[in-house]
Amino acid sequence: MIWGRCRPIGAMVTMAIAAALAGCAAGRLHEEREARINVYPDNYRTDLLAAVHTYVSDPTNIRDAYVSDPAIMPIGTQNRYGACVRFNARNSDGRYVGNKDVLAVFAAGRFDQFVDPPAGSLNPSTQASQATLVKELCGQAEYKRFPELEAMKR
Repeated sequence: MIWGRCRPIGAMVTMAIAAALAGCAAGRLHEEREARINVYPDNYRTDLLAAVHTYVSDPTNIRDAYVSDPAIMPIGTQNRYGACVRFNARNSDGRYVGNKDVLAVFAAGRFDQFVDPPAGSLNPSTQASQATLVKELCGQAEYKRFPELEAMKR
């Protein structure tokens, strides 16, 4: 009878050890995934040229173009390489709209997306949080001239 009572305890101990080992493996897998995603974007300027080309209405005659070097930044709940980009582009009417700051996010060494507070967003809280994120991360950025962006053609 005593032997029968110990068996469930042994099973619980075995399950607890298995759960602990699974937790360690999951943590290691998360770290490996982060290492694969957080690769320095060596060709970030080229990637940004292509992205801005499709991002703005008129990619010609961009003025006052600057970019920061990519750095690991807290974006949402994850850390990713990001670079701040500042430029003055023309709208669809051909008028300059003023300097715009956007955050370029990179994954696995390639451009992934821009974080930009959209004008006229349907959700004001999303617009405010994105504006705050860009302002916080790019407010202290060390910008460098980005003449390739200013020389971009259609």
